[in-house]
Amino acid sequence: MSGYDLDVLVIGGGGSGGFTAATTAMRSGARVGMAESGRLGGLCILAGCMPSKTLLHAVAANLAAPRPPEELYPGVLARKRQVVEFLAGKRVEAVRAKEMKGLKVFEGRARFLDAHTLDIAGARLSAGAVVIATGSRERVPALPGLAEADYLTAETFMEAPVLPASLIVLGGGAIALELAQYARRMGAAVTILQRGERLLSKEAPAVGEALARALRDEGVKILTGTSLERVEAGAEGKTVFFRRGGAAERATAAEILLAQGRAPALEGLGLEAAGVWVERGALAVDRAMRTSVAHIFAAGDVTGVNMVVNLAVLQGEVAGENAAKTAAGGPRPGQARLIDDRVLPRAVFTDPQFARVGLSRAECEAAGLDFMEAGQELADMGVSRTYPRPVPGFMTMRAAKGEGRILGADLVAPEASLMIHDVAVAMKLKGTARDLADIPYIHPCLSEITNLVAEKLARLAEG
Repeated sequence: MSGYDLDVLVIGGGGSGGFTAATTAMRSGARVGMAESGRLGGLCILAGCMPSKTLLHAVAANLAAPRPPEELYPGVLARKRQVVEFLAGKRVEAVRAKEMKGLKVFEGRARFLDAHTLDIAGARLSAGAVVIATGSRERVPALPGLAEADYLTAETFMEAPVLPASLIVLGGGAIALELAQYARRMGAAVTILQRGERLLSKEAPAVGEALARALRDEGVKILTGTSLERVEAGAEGKTVFFRRGGAAERATAAEILLAQGRAPALEGLGLEAAGVWVERGALAVDRAMRTSVAHIFAAGDVTGVNMVVNLAVLQGEVAGENAAKTAAGGPRPGQARLIDDRVLPRAVFTDPQFARVGLSRAECEAAGLDFMEAGQELADMGVSRTYPRPVPGFMTMRAAKGEGRILGADLVAPEASLMIHDVAVAMKLKGTARDLADIPYIHPCLSEITNLVAEKLARLAEG
């Protein structure tokens, strides 16, 4: 297709976004290469969502007939490793299958020499188009004493040979909450230190409050509005010094779990040589997943936007398709594929879970939309009474005034990650609150909350 060594080179193709980009570009007929310096599988498989869910499921199953942590933990750790090895093996098999169909795999770190030429482990290679999909790294704060005291990341915590007896979690996002609840259920004393005034600070206040209640009910200590000052290691453990409400406080535990988010992994790529712009630590991309350089694209965590796998896969599809078109001479006007991420379900896998799809209330307000909102508490539904104790949680849903087109929904519930998808499907089809309200949901079930909230919204829309 092009006069270069490859039509498309994917940098970091072992993860979900990169592998999808490579696969999509190949499907478009391009000669594709993939440069990967790490293990095939990416964050989700190796050290993210899959191992963490394995741990969460294992400890949840133990609640019915609890066993001592020292008896339970070796089996939980072995099961987690087994799942990672199985899934990583499947990714290796998938890559090998693509090699049989022409994919060129290069082991080593790729670095731009100019906009079309790269160095991969000492070898020069040219490509008509490039997709950057190098993922992300742990965000480490400049906190005095943290490096000297040492700390755990999600990856090292999930691989720890012995579970810490006590744990300080720095952060209040998804990974922080999931692993905090897991550690507490495994018997560890857990303290969460959150900089913001509430957990999941980017979500509606009621969401963070609901999860905070659930975690506190299980014995997790949660301190919000903290300003970290320093860390010291001593005979009693590792102590984090901080201020809260103007007062000096401290917390001590056997280990510190750093969970303050992740940052795009862009180090060593030589982006300056290619002329690629970096904005606020991430690759700036347009709706075609194109960077500041017309033939260089990006997908996944390097874009710094909603670091979740389902978005990385979608970005990979768009980037791979457009990269192949670019290598073939460039898409004709109007032919570049643009990403449609209007419907992007996401979840936090605590118990209860939190899930959202579409725009939050704050995002609707920021966009100046004329919208309405309705809600429902799970505990007020009849089905909640059929459980041993009332089920905590709620749903809020937003729709455009007048037409009633659904704009988004928040859900806190035991299986929110499953229950949110009917709203996602309705949004994808540009459905209205009345469309959902008219579905005869199974009775009694927790999913009826969607039907009830949609009915309230539909009545508001209809006046």
